Amino acid sequence: MDRNKSKKRLAQPAVARKPTAAPVPVGAVRAKSLPVPRGLPDAGNSDDRLCWRFRHADHDSRWCIHQAADDLCSILGQLANLESMTVGEAFPGGGYPGKEYEVESIPTREALDRLEAIGLADMTKISVLRLGGMPRLYGFRDKNIFHVVWWDPQHEIWPSRKKHT
Repeated sequence: MDRNKSKKRLAQPAVARKPTAAPVPVGAVRAKSLPVPRGLPDAGNSDDRLCWRFRHADHDSRWCIHQAADDLCSILGQLANLESMTVGEAFPGGGYPGKEYEVESIPTREALDRLEAIGLADMTKISVLRLGGMPRLYGFRDKNIFHVVWWDPQHEIWPSRKKHT
């Protein structure tokens, strides 16, 4: 008997291989991998730039932001321009585009009553942005976030003593 023929080959132990991908159930479609988003241009430093919130907008006054429908594109364009500014640039401390006033100094009684009605009478300072000759946007600023309250196209909330401003 031939020695080589009588010997049975011993089975080699199976080497465990790592799967290259998870098994896909029959009939399932494998999702494509999506590219990693780059991020928005110029958004990296947005923490110190102005941004807007409308949660506290007064919807029941004559200065409601809804009345700005005809001017909305212009307003949004001006707000977009202001977003490129830091708080210090937009509110330079006395000049425009932004100013701050003591709430108790608001000269229009109706505006003070509206703050009471919408639960914001306890605020101490109100901010205003000049958006042209007469139009103003009023709100409360918390760091770089401007919380819009009123759109005042006729400059009625805080009338100027000067003509045409």
